[in-house]
Amino acid sequence: MLGSLADGEAKPQARCCGRIAVTSFLQDLRFAARMLRRTPGITASIVAVLALGIGANSALVAVVDGLILHPVNYPHPEELVFLWSYDPKGARGTTAPANFLDWRAQAESLSGFAAWVPTSINVTGMDRPRQLAGAAVTANFFETLGVKPVLGRTFLPGEDGLDGASSVAHTAVISYRYWQEELGGDPSVIGRTIRLDLQPSTIIGVMPRNFQFWWRPHDIWAPIPMDIHDRDFGILHVIARRKAPLARAAAEMKVIAHNLAEAYPKSDRGWTIQVEDFGDRLLNRTFRMRLWLLSGAVALLLLIACTNIASLLLARSAAREREMAVRLALGAAGSRIATQLLTESALLSGLGGGLGLALAWALIRLAPQIAPANVIPGPIELNGMVAGFTLAISAMTSLLCGLAPALSSARSDIQGVLRESSRGSTTARGRQRFRQTMVAIETAVALVLLTGGGMMMESLANLARADTGFDPSNILALRVFLPLAKYDAAGAQSFDRLALQRLAALPGVESAASGTTIPVLDNQRVSFEVEGVPPRDEGQSPDTPYAAVTPDYFRAARIPVKRGRDFRAGDNERSTGVAIVNEELVARYLPPGDPIGRRLQLGKPVRGRNGYGSPEWLQIVGVVGNIRLSALSMEVKPMLYVPYAQGNWSTGVWFTARTERNPSSLVSAIRGEFVRLDADQPIEQISSLDQMVANQLAQPRFQTELMGAFAALALILAAIGVYGVNAYAVTQRRTEIGLRMALGATPGAVLREVAVRGMAPSAIGLAAGLAGSIAASSALKSVLVGSGSAGLLSFFVSALLLAVVSAAACYFPARKAIRIDPAIALRAE
Repeated sequence: MLGSLADGEAKPQARCCGRIAVTSFLQDLRFAARMLRRTPGITASIVAVLALGIGANSALVAVVDGLILHPVNYPHPEELVFLWSYDPKGARGTTAPANFLDWRAQAESLSGFAAWVPTSINVTGMDRPRQLAGAAVTANFFETLGVKPVLGRTFLPGEDGLDGASSVAHTAVISYRYWQEELGGDPSVIGRTIRLDLQPSTIIGVMPRNFQFWWRPHDIWAPIPMDIHDRDFGILHVIARRKAPLARAAAEMKVIAHNLAEAYPKSDRGWTIQVEDFGDRLLNRTFRMRLWLLSGAVALLLLIACTNIASLLLARSAAREREMAVRLALGAAGSRIATQLLTESALLSGLGGGLGLALAWALIRLAPQIAPANVIPGPIELNGMVAGFTLAISAMTSLLCGLAPALSSARSDIQGVLRESSRGSTTARGRQRFRQTMVAIETAVALVLLTGGGMMMESLANLARADTGFDPSNILALRVFLPLAKYDAAGAQSFDRLALQRLAALPGVESAASGTTIPVLDNQRVSFEVEGVPPRDEGQSPDTPYAAVTPDYFRAARIPVKRGRDFRAGDNERSTGVAIVNEELVARYLPPGDPIGRRLQLGKPVRGRNGYGSPEWLQIVGVVGNIRLSALSMEVKPMLYVPYAQGNWSTGVWFTARTERNPSSLVSAIRGEFVRLDADQPIEQISSLDQMVANQLAQPRFQTELMGAFAALALILAAIGVYGVNAYAVTQRRTEIGLRMALGATPGAVLREVAVRGMAPSAIGLAAGLAGSIAASSALKSVLVGSGSAGLLSFFVSALLLAVVSAAACYFPARKAIRIDPAIALRAE
């Protein structure tokens, strides 16, 4: 019974304590709101700074969540893997159809093997011909991903070419975007016929709005035709799902590669298979690392903002010392006062967090408009995780900003404050040390950000200044995809010749050329043997990027011919096979002596004139200068060119035209010429070569601009922090400085003493920032191209800039100090 009575009494007491706690919290909240309203300027400044810091962090967390943590919205994406064929030299490549079928039949730790080939598809039979990004896929492609259509169905078993090319169904699955924007969202779209590469095809399904498989969004998926007996020509990208750990699947595929090499030594000897995590392939290491570095930069920026706000709140609490001392003298507990101040800090952080979340939402919505294409490859959304992060970071910010002022006020020297003689007390010195510590921290963090931003700028400048080996100015490039249903190899050659003639005849065109590539793009690779060089072990032949081009290709791109000759019109399918190589290939693979006249034999996957498996000897007739195949790389690679008429014919053809003026002025005329050649041939990919080079640098440029903006903001915040601490210190020492000057101290001596004391925390911060800058330099050099010695240079420039800014922030308060009238200061005392 006693226990029952005790329990009965405990419950009302617990409810009473709960009501008291809630009432107390609400009172603190109302009081905090009244106190913040008394200083609207400071309150608005603090909330604005917090909103910027928290909003930027929340937006980047949403980006990290969308691109790294949850890059796809497929079921169980952690099970998905890519499978790649690696040649004997370790170069990654795609897979031949026959090997793909063997992988699927023999693997036990993987299931759902699916293949796809990205391509461009000509869509006709509509208002106007269109060239859309698409993919040819196996029937189980969508099933392997675990994605279902919103309308209709996907491909059925047997509709692809795995049973032979003749089994391919003439069907298509379209994207939600294409359905809405091109077909008007027609609810009866299922069963509608469109022409894909002139082949009538039936729409059987529409994919969901947010479905995206690769960086480049696709609008059309069609069944894949393939030669199921081909082991020489790798065209397939392969995905599968794991049924076992990644290491076990990789070991099994290694065994399968060994078995295929023994069974088919001519095509598979020395080749291996690599299993790669799906998420790791979606985002390359460089992009992932840069994203983490930008996230770290924004977090450091928030840390600087918090140190400034903490210093400001501490100064604000110092102004309220007498109020706190009176409350303590009247019996208020120190913990009660600390709770009150923490409530004010929490209210500020809550307001900043709410505005920050709204700012993050706005930034995410604006990102596609302000960011270059493909900088943010996937859909980014605010979700529960981002909202939870914002709440957590707001709470953390509240503690960072409010804890020191709360503890300082709770430990106030009551008697000293009430006597108004606490200027030199331990409490005041402790607060000054805290503010100086905050200055050192934000100086160190600002130095790290400035160093990182400087390295990224230096790297980007080196890439932009580097010699590409060709002249991209005044060159217009366009790509045409000739459908196999209309153009065989001979027909394509005829189309290309007529198109080049018409391009060259246009007013303002200096020269025109075509080929399988343009200078800014990476090319397919081909292995080769050099005649007269001792034979190597089979499968160990060197390989090189390869392109088939027409005469005038080098003249149009202004790639200099260093030795021998350019290609001629007579270098065709009936003449002796010839090749042109670049200087890097000569230096790396050819023996000493004149390379002109030497012969090379190309290996797979290049098709000889008599089909695959019948390579021929090519005679080197010229040597051209080196070019960089990508604006994002400083590396110069070997390069081999063959005449377009003798090369591996491709349905995708690049045309280039060097013009006398701005190439964009010829776009409409060029489109008109192609329409007259073939009215069903769409021209979608058309741009100046200058723009293509700029597009390759768009992503690192945007990231560099972001990092530079963060670094500049960090510099401004650090300057404000240094100035604020020194200005407050001068105000606190006003009487002391007046007394010293009354006793004969010169203005110069006072100026030096105040400035040196003010610079001390900054100097400590610069020294501490050295370690962080070294770590940042190491991390950045692993992902930046052309950084060179930029780490050391950026550190010294950043340190010097920060020192100058800190000195200026110390100088002005010190200058104010020497203008203090000793008589006024002493009379005030």
